[in-house]
Amino acid sequence: MRIALATEGKSEHWIIKHIVETYFKGTEILFRQIQPQIVNYTQETPGGWLEILKFCEKTDDIKSALIEADYLVIQIDTDASQNINYGVSHTKQGNIAKTKDELYIGVVGKLNSLINANILEEYGEKIVFAICIHTIECWLLPIYYTNNHKSGTQNCLTVLNTELRKQNLDILPPKGQKNKRKLAYESILRNLRAKKDIVKSATHNVGYKKFVDSLEALEIID
Repeated sequence: MRIALATEGKSEHWIIKHIVETYFKGTEILFRQIQPQIVNYTQETPGGWLEILKFCEKTDDIKSALIEADYLVIQIDTDASQNINYGVSHTKQGNIAKTKDELYIGVVGKLNSLINANILEEYGEKIVFAICIHTIECWLLPIYYTNNHKSGTQNCLTVLNTELRKQNLDILPPKGQKNKRKLAYESILRNLRAKKDIVKSATHNVGYKKFVDSLEALEIID
């Protein structure tokens, strides 16, 4: 199975790749990281949510990815979605907070509005969204927490590191320390050993669960 990845950055690439590999354990998967470009664990091109939005507008790049791969996974966080250049509010009329499902639907709608309509019509079933509410580190909280924090969506990196320190485990260091950062993520992800671990942990975050549900719907292609 060939899967193209468009993620905000390296850490998102590592996490999405691990989840997909673990979920489809036993299936040979060839990954192609197309946004940003990552070579030998080094990010060669700009990343972030804005670059994901720009990527969705690149008709030729998306079409090429979908022709060459069986599926395209597009990942984006929601923490900055209220930015004017992102344009998906966390609240609705009356300044009432959106539910996580409503926010998820809003972000998917935003991405779909940027992708060429002809591509969606022809290849829509090959596009999988990984919408992280609010950051992808929130997906890792159920690995270490059994209380309400396992469903947290605020300041998840800080919350995660707090528990790692309590357990005398390596924390996720600043982005500049790329080697230590990769090793720390790998150490955390080793706790997700099997499909059942993925499915169980995903129940605590709307975006994570919807991503895993999308994986369940994929046809395994040799």
